[in-house]
Amino acid sequence: MPRRGHNPGQPVAGAALDWATYLDGLVAEHGTLAAVAERLAATRAYRDDVESITRALRRLRARGTRPGGTWGERLLSTCGLPRPVDARLRFLGSYHARGVDLPVPVATDLVQLWDRPPTSDSRTGRRWLSLARAILASRAQRPDDAAGHLATAARVVDDDRASAIEVALGQAHLASRAAPGEVPAALTPVEGWLAELAGDDAACLRARWVGQVAHAYNHAGRIDAALALHAALPDDAATPAFARSRRANGLAYGLHRQGDRGGALLEARRAATFAGDAGHVRLRAMALLMVARIAGPSAEGHDAHARATAIAAALADDTLIHRCRVAARDVA
Repeated sequence: MPRRGHNPGQPVAGAALDWATYLDGLVAEHGTLAAVAERLAATRAYRDDVESITRALRRLRARGTRPGGTWGERLLSTCGLPRPVDARLRFLGSYHARGVDLPVPVATDLVQLWDRPPTSDSRTGRRWLSLARAILASRAQRPDDAAGHLATAARVVDDDRASAIEVALGQAHLASRAAPGEVPAALTPVEGWLAELAGDDAACLRARWVGQVAHAYNHAGRIDAALALHAALPDDAATPAFARSRRANGLAYGLHRQGDRGGALLEARRAATFAGDAGHVRLRAMALLMVARIAGPSAEGHDAHARATAIAAALADDTLIHRCRVAARDVA
């Protein structure tokens, strides 16, 4: 995994990062502002003297959340974002993170709060903020806006494989609308990128990748192949609940298409349990809709659909609300 920025030596405030707070963190890490300037001078082969850089950094401190200009860009390029800030951005821009479980208006406010300098002046910040805006646009049923934000994220070239996979998965999701039975070209490099990652993020990203490939297989009538992809995913106590829920939901769909109603219902219930236990509210709603689809016009089906609809309304999630409306026919 790539380096995710320096350790600022102090917690970052809940409000958006500004240049003064950013510099305070660097000073805490390096000892003095002059030491920070020395590091910048060294990276530029001392084309600028340390005293001049120190004066520039003092001016930068007073810029609040306005663009940092040349020295702001150089500082971010050299030192990166503080780890707590990087974590917040990934929380908002990763589809498998808990940012998607926030009501859309709340998530929108948070993205707007962070989408300003110095965060938005950094390459990492631009990519994750664009990914976050793409998710919000998708949840609001604005696919053209989502495509634009994904294009912005794709233009940021770096060594962060997780964010590159996020871009590819987002683009593939949009492409699948036009050709649901074809595996989107955007997914071509993802399997290789996944091999470079490890940990919970990797497991969740792999489950999402499998879900998208399986989606194409299912629409092409390759139900067995899609089912096998999901069955091959890990499913043990060390596997993140998000990934286990996505695996179970994929199995539920495949078994239902094969006519195994009992097995499908069992997996759909497991999907809802995994999502709920880990607090993945939106994912739980999707699993409940699968329960409703399989259980049909029964007490369980009606209850699952009603609970999913309540979650969608609470999240003010237009896409989820639409899916609940469409799913009403399953329990009619």
